[in-house]
Amino acid sequence: MDGVRAGAQTERSANQVACLQFLAEDDEAQTVGVISAGTGLSRPTVHAVLDDLVDAGVVEATEPSTAGPGRPARAFRFVREGGLVAGVDLGPRGVRAVICDLSGRRLAYTELQKDPDVSLILHAVRTAADENDLDLTRLRALGLALAGVVETDGRLRASLALPHLVSLPIAETIADELGCPVAVDNDIKLAALAEQRGGAGRGYDDVVYLQIGHRLSVSIVLNGVIRQGRHRLAGELGAQRGMRWTRNAQRGQLVWTSRPTGEEVLRAAAAGDSAAQVELEDFCAQIAARIATVLLVVDPEVVVVRGGRALELDALLQPLEAAVEKELVFPEHPPFVASALGREAVVLGAVGTAFDRFGSDIYGIQGYPSPWSRITHVERTTK
Repeated sequence: MDGVRAGAQTERSANQVACLQFLAEDDEAQTVGVISAGTGLSRPTVHAVLDDLVDAGVVEATEPSTAGPGRPARAFRFVREGGLVAGVDLGPRGVRAVICDLSGRRLAYTELQKDPDVSLILHAVRTAADENDLDLTRLRALGLALAGVVETDGRLRASLALPHLVSLPIAETIADELGCPVAVDNDIKLAALAEQRGGAGRGYDDVVYLQIGHRLSVSIVLNGVIRQGRHRLAGELGAQRGMRWTRNAQRGQLVWTSRPTGEEVLRAAAAGDSAAQVELEDFCAQIAARIATVLLVVDPEVVVVRGGRALELDALLQPLEAAVEKELVFPEHPPFVASALGREAVVLGAVGTAFDRFGSDIYGIQGYPSPWSRITHVERTTK
């Protein structure tokens, strides 16, 4: 009997998902007949499903705009504005926050350059909402990205970038203040997930994400899922005692000589500056062995690289791929491609993982897919 009930519930959930997906395809209200034809479900089934979706607050009944003989049929629409989902990227230099509707469409975005603390997370979300006249009582979930090793309970175990936040109950504090569940994960891992779901790694199951900025970071997505590891240390190569990516790295921070920052070195190399080009080639030669080791362990389909403005990344990708190839015995290796989401990858990964983690709370039904394609369908940044 339990198996029969479980089967019936699974079928009911699948029907709910099918109807809501159909309605979510556009902003037009649809009649039961149209929904039935579009989903292949019977009209009685569609009626029952719509009752569930209306109760969940994700669908509402409307009247058709066209008049005709007889009683007009009711139409139903996806209430995409009925709930909000937020993502926050808290880093050592400030915060980014994005707020989306239930369809994943961006409604608000803000960046604040201030000293990072828990109050800044709340301030960023409220600022984004206030600037766009959004009611935060409709907030159904929030995803938070932090720089460091994040435990399963959302607390930072260790962080060079945010040491003052280590061990604090950040998720609980934010959840209490905003009245919604909070998902917390490492910033680079969330960036990798966003690139795999809707960026340069879209269409691939196995992706290695390499970020080159003030420090060098690696994250891995396998079978479409962030590889965390037993102790959530997968990709934390900087945690190896004595490990230095380059000769002049200082406590994991990359130090450049031809220009003050990595982005400036990249920009100069792309513009033809010979000193910057030589430094980039030497840098790639130094990190190639470590990258090759990761590739041989994981054997990914693609390596997504974030290192500066997308239009200038060729100055890095070409020498990096060549240097890694020299470290490999076999000729097969994945392509190295530029990040499509750029500096927004982390915050988009944060809001996307909130949809992933709390989908049943957000939509009130089981199994509705997260709207990654709309979340990541933004004007591609060149930064």
